[in-house]
Amino acid sequence: MTNFNTTAPRITKRDPSSWPPVVSITIILFLLGISGLMFITGQKIVNNLKEKVYVNIYFSQETDEKDILNTLETLKTKDFTRDVHYLSSEEAAYGYKKELEQDFVDILGYNPLPASIELSVKSEFGDHNGLRRIEKELYKYPGVSEVLTQTNLIDDINKNKELAAGTFAVLALLFIIIAFFLINGTIRLSIYSKRFLIRSMQLVGATEGFIIKPFLKKATFQAFLGFLFATFFLVLTVYVVGNWANELIFSGQMKWLNQENQMQEILIYCALFASLFLVGLLISLICTYWSTKRYLYSNIEDLY
Repeated sequence: MTNFNTTAPRITKRDPSSWPPVVSITIILFLLGISGLMFITGQKIVNNLKEKVYVNIYFSQETDEKDILNTLETLKTKDFTRDVHYLSSEEAAYGYKKELEQDFVDILGYNPLPASIELSVKSEFGDHNGLRRIEKELYKYPGVSEVLTQTNLIDDINKNKELAAGTFAVLALLFIIIAFFLINGTIRLSIYSKRFLIRSMQLVGATEGFIIKPFLKKATFQAFLGFLFATFFLVLTVYVVGNWANELIFSGQMKWLNQENQMQEILIYCALFASLFLVGLLISLICTYWSTKRYLYSNIEDLY
């Protein structure tokens, strides 16, 4: 009994049956990782779109500019504020004059445009109920005559966000199911080549745990190796394709890490890669255990 080597079998050129599971794990983890990165990037794009939908706060003509500036300073301290800036009636008139290419103030004899504040709301407050609460609060400030929140546009963005999240969830589940059958098939073929070794160990009295342990160690190493390969290809894909898409679609404005929540986003990416490793490891261990048990309890006729 003591002569058996319980160390994990090494993956070498002399053991080609060890490589198909590694390749299968690499492919599946790569596809899962791409789906996860696309989901995270999609959420960031949606959040950026929501923050670019401004809440317009208009003031009555008789409102003192000092009150408007006080309101501006107050809004800067609010937890829902991403960005805010003041647009005087003169600046609004100048903007319309450039757009219309004529001076409508001279035609009308007065400037009908009110002073206003453009408020960008943080993405976590960018839903229907959150905007309605903000709108009610804004009406309490002195001189506010109208608040435009564009809730319909925000609702459309949130609906598309939920649809995209559901699509990626179904896609990830599909990949996991495919991963299970693909990895299970390749691991079964790998263990099939060791079926006579398993039977020989049984004949000399080796216990079930003693026989299975080296295969589980090997499966762990295969999962780790597949994870390393998948991570390499993911980083390479993100660097090449991500930079190309950023320049082509977003004109280089897309940031992979938000400077304000940098640590939070790093944790999200770490959680993604940790999940990939756990998925590959669990599937590899489960499939190896089942496949080994199958040959442990097979009849001698089934080995041929």
